[in-house]
Parts: sequence; C-alpha cells; structure tokens
Amino acid sequence: MLFKASNRNDAALFPRDDQTNRGTAVRLLPHANTSSRRPEPEQKSYWLAVASAEHVRIGREQGFMQVNHGRRAPLMRIKPGDGIVYYSPSVKMGERDGFQSFTAIGFVREGEPYLAEMGCGKAYRKDVDWLDAPEQPLRPLLGWLDFTQDKNWGYKLRFGLVEFGQSDFEFLEEILMSELEVVKQRRMQA
Repeated sequence: MLFKASNRNDAALFPRDDQTNRGTAVRLLPHANTSSRRPEPEQKSYWLAVASAEHVRIGREQGFMQVNHGRRAPLMRIKPGDGIVYYSPSVKMGERDGFQSFTAIGFVREGEPYLAEMGCGKAYRKDVDWLDAPEQPLRPLLGWLDFTQDKNWGYKLRFGLVEFGQSDFEFLEEILMSELEVVKQRRMQA
C-alpha cells in the first residue's frame, strides 16, 4: 500500500521532519499479527448433465435441475454458483431419435437439494437460474469442445452427471448466447 506524504499537519500517524520532501512515497508495512494471505475464493465447478430434452424443458420452465432419475447424491456434489449444461441425446426418455443437442445452460442457486413430487414419485432437485438460450445441436461442435476430443467421449455421459471443463462451459455459453459461426470466427482469430 502506498501513501503520498502530504502537506497536511494533522498526519500524526506519519510523523515527518521538515527535511522530508513533499510528495515522497511512503511504504507502509503490514502489522506483524496480520496475514497477507487472503482467503481463496471458492472455485466454481462446471457440470454436464444428461437428460431427455422433454425433461430438461420442464426443468428450465420451472427453474430446477434433477439428475439420475431424481437421486440426491449427485446433486450434493454441485455447489451454489456452479455452471450446469444439459445434453439431451433424445427428445423423449428412452427413445433413439438422434436429437443429440445441448438443451440448457445456467448457474446453480443457493440451497440444498430438496425433495419434490413428480408424476411417478418423488425426486431430488436443485434450483437453477437458466440462461435464455436456444438449444444447440452437438454435431457442429465436435471439433471445438475439449470433452469430445476423446473418441469415447459419449461413454462418460452414461453416469448422468460429469464434471465439465470451464473452457467448454464458456464456449457453449458464448455459442448459446450468439451465432455459432460468429463465435467460431472470433475463436479462430484469438
């Protein structure tokens, strides 16, 4: 921290004699009992969740997420502020229609997982602030996302919730909030 010596006489904490040049920088050292280390801000995590587009659309509309048929344990790993992207392999659960699209992106709100009623029972959910973003097919992005570089990338998705890289999350956020070709051009120039 730097302070400039002033020509004010009420600076009792910074005594100076008449020989001191006005405007000289004075370095103040921290007190011996204080720590110069600040607490580290909690790291955000980014998650890729898998569900049918039909289910994701309900969650977006009502402001929640749920994974693995409503299990609580996977939701316990997700912290407030974490980023969530949903990938939907199909429109309806159990169908093989080749939909393969990113269907939602957002950030987790404060709060613990809570139990909610569903048509077929109860499920655990977390509240999410969803961004107003259109759905985006996966195929045009295959060469652009880090998680798809491994030839068996789809195999990891069978768990329903996997940790996702920050760069992939930010890339998808950028794409979902603007035009794909514009984003690709911007990324190629960088």
